[in-house]
Amino acid sequence: MIAAVEDLHNRFAGFEARMVHGCPLLFRRDQRFKTFRLVIVMQRPLDDSMAARAILPALMQHGSKRYPDRPSLARARESLYGASTGPLVGKHCETAVMRLQAEAVAGEFLPGRPDQFGDTLALLKELTLHARMRLPNFPAELFERERAQFLAESRSIFDDKGLFARQQAVSLACAGEPYAILDHGGEAAIAALDPAQPAQMLTDFMQHGRRFCVAMGALPEDVPNAVGDLLSLLPTVLAKPLTKTLQLTPRAVVRVREHAPMLQAKLVLILRAPVADNVASHCALQAMLSLWGGGTHSRLFREVRERLSLCYSASTSSDIHKGIVLVQSGCESSKVEAVAAESLRQLDELRAGRFSDQELTTVIATITGAIAAIDDSLASRLSFTAGQWLLENDQDPQQRIASYLAVSREQVVAAANSLWLDHDYALLPVEEVR
Repeated sequence: MIAAVEDLHNRFAGFEARMVHGCPLLFRRDQRFKTFRLVIVMQRPLDDSMAARAILPALMQHGSKRYPDRPSLARARESLYGASTGPLVGKHCETAVMRLQAEAVAGEFLPGRPDQFGDTLALLKELTLHARMRLPNFPAELFERERAQFLAESRSIFDDKGLFARQQAVSLACAGEPYAILDHGGEAAIAALDPAQPAQMLTDFMQHGRRFCVAMGALPEDVPNAVGDLLSLLPTVLAKPLTKTLQLTPRAVVRVREHAPMLQAKLVLILRAPVADNVASHCALQAMLSLWGGGTHSRLFREVRERLSLCYSASTSSDIHKGIVLVQSGCESSKVEAVAAESLRQLDELRAGRFSDQELTTVIATITGAIAAIDDSLASRLSFTAGQWLLENDQDPQQRIASYLAVSREQVVAAANSLWLDHDYALLPVEEVR
């Protein structure tokens, strides 16, 4: 074992846990799979640098010092039997997150038994530490092309009216909060990008980000030692604290109606709730949201869509880290107010405890059934474990299932009563302007 490896808590969420070169490493050797998957996660506060961070994956695909263009980088991946390596950047609540990912077939299942794990991580290291975009001679035309395409993609969201309505509603409801910053940073920020900013943000992620690593699958016997080479070469973390998630107290409901060329209306209700600070509260909130609008078993589907025929779609979604709940519906513009009223009336029914034991049983079975299937794929189990780490909940899937089975009617009612309506937003067809 290398000297830089220390016990963390020994185990976390069903994974072994070690501290390797100052980075928490969670890993699970699982011989059911012939592949392995590793993800290094880095978090920084969400701020006006999001556009420079979000464009990183596109720029980093242009190669590295050793592989100076896209074709040579593609050939390097192909030589590793189609290995996948590279970054993803997105949001997690009010933080910007970079994920450095590597996945490949384990060498023991290939002719000659090559060191697939070591070689794949070496490629990820090359792509990260020596990205071509960080070199002084990175072609300006490549940067401009990627920026233009990134800007076009951000503008294309308008063509998906459901996604656009959601984006507008969140931006308005969370104005002044970091959460309002878009995943792509915003069109104005993309247009104003300086060519040097993305490289600076890559360095910022590596030097100041809160970091952890998760790995699973057909891994080497000594995982900490095998991963240690990569983690040792990343810059020493001078981690800066993440800002506390901004929470609001109830305020007067804001009603917004906007218009766009479209055939039918999109309604987005934004509700707030206290951030769940324990597993029981988290599970109760998720169960309540599933009961309200989590699928064909839910009140929004059975009552608002099917029985009353007020809309053609209705569902809930949430960000439990922020305490945000969204109810999204699609309907005729003449029915927007009725859909909003009936959706909220169904919430009032849950608040009063007017739901059957069978409804709650169905909800719990739906949720736990999905959790029971998590171990069927590397990606889903790694995502679950990473989520547990971010939530600071030390539960494996079976323990999480047990937590859901323990959810009571009283907890669901309390979760429903914790919600308050913040914004009532609708995107209407242009011809409805009065």
